[in-house]
Amino acid sequence: MSRATQTIGAGFRALGGANMASFSLEFLSQSGTRRPGSTETIVVPYAEMGRDKSCAIRFDSSETTVSRKHASISHENGQYYISPLSQTNQTVVNGVPINTKTPLSNGSEIQLSSSGPRMRFLASQTKTSTMRLTQRMQMFAAQSLRPYRRAVWSLAIILMFSIGGLGFYLMDTTRNLEDAKKDIAKQEDKISNLEEMKNNLVADLQNVEKDQKKLKANIARQKKLNDSIRKIVHAENNVNTDLANVENDVYIILSKSISYEINGEVKHYDSKGLAGTGFLLNDGRFVSALHVVRPWYFMDSDYWSHLNALETAGKYVELKFEAISPSGKVISLSSLDFKFDIPHFKRESEEFYESGSYKDYVVRTHGHDGWQDDWAWAQTNEKGKIIADPQLSRNLQAGQVIYTLGYTGGPSGQYTSTPNPLLGKTTVSQAGLDNGIIRYSGKVTAPGNSGGPAFVLDKKGNLKAVGIVSYGELNVLGGFVPVGSMK
Repeated sequence: MSRATQTIGAGFRALGGANMASFSLEFLSQSGTRRPGSTETIVVPYAEMGRDKSCAIRFDSSETTVSRKHASISHENGQYYISPLSQTNQTVVNGVPINTKTPLSNGSEIQLSSSGPRMRFLASQTKTSTMRLTQRMQMFAAQSLRPYRRAVWSLAIILMFSIGGLGFYLMDTTRNLEDAKKDIAKQEDKISNLEEMKNNLVADLQNVEKDQKKLKANIARQKKLNDSIRKIVHAENNVNTDLANVENDVYIILSKSISYEINGEVKHYDSKGLAGTGFLLNDGRFVSALHVVRPWYFMDSDYWSHLNALETAGKYVELKFEAISPSGKVISLSSLDFKFDIPHFKRESEEFYESGSYKDYVVRTHGHDGWQDDWAWAQTNEKGKIIADPQLSRNLQAGQVIYTLGYTGGPSGQYTSTPNPLLGKTTVSQAGLDNGIIRYSGKVTAPGNSGGPAFVLDKKGNLKAVGIVSYGELNVLGGFVPVGSMK
């Protein structure tokens, strides 16, 4: 857009009462009829200063040190600038001669040549819409029309000729207007008929598209259902193979001896009546239930409670056992090899008869919340094939199928010379965890299964260990400790 267009346009908007950016010049020295202290408001975005008749800020011809076009003040992006236009007479801002476009601030002092008129630039706070109409008309004539009067006159002449030619054209056009109206009416009838035909075709097409969408949706649902069935069938076909591949990493645990310190003396006893299950992970950890490797924390008899009290008091208590795999591999382990954590256990006081008198001890009991701590693992030099998935173990869904492997009934439940874990199948009874436990429904575990692995198939159909067999309730419910609880 040209400066003339911008300037004239700004003048018209100000004349119409719009609020326009404006500034004032306060004259600090006598200049023609302008006295010191008088002000002049400028509402156009570009105003030239000088003695030329086209200047918006015009000076008397007696100001010989002022050039015909001396300087200009412009408004750009919210900032006012002054630019020198004269090649002979200097423009001075705040006492400093300028050679290029220079920003102005409120109170800047402007002087046209070293001895010419002085002015102070004032960023106007007055809204142009509040000025009187006569004042706005005067500013429009002086600041918008006068600098571009030639362009305005030329535009007016062109406009007059255009109006004349338009009159002749309108007269000729009027003669043919009635005929055109008749033709238009006929075409409108044809268009109306075609429009009705089009609407009918569109409605038919929309119905066809709806039917196609329904058919596609039905096909997609059936495909999804078929895929789900195919995956289930594939998974069920493969799960027995996957379980067979990890059977050799499921061990029967048989206790051998127990030793403990009491009254400063270490006692050793055979202990071959305990049995359980453990399993070997692919990272070398041998995993079981805490109540298998440290039964004194879970047994209620005086004997086991006494061992609980001794270990709680910092005394030496050790259970030694062997873990035997179906392949015949034997791992000798001790309760002292296992890592465990029992933050949910409670401490209670009990008395035990020792050396002819009762002594007070503290025992650690599991209570209802302690079952979530029923895990233990020992690092070995062996590597198994079983892969644990801690994250999946915390986010199982209700109804999800779980498979278990374990030695139900201990040695008495085995009818072959080598251990052979028994397969169990159950379902998750509650999504997620209940008090830190995976809850399942159905009778799939019994003494001897404790410490065995619980498996599920992940989304990719891979067999993953998610739980450790812990306990059963009322022959219909039970709990697995999630492998994600192991630390």
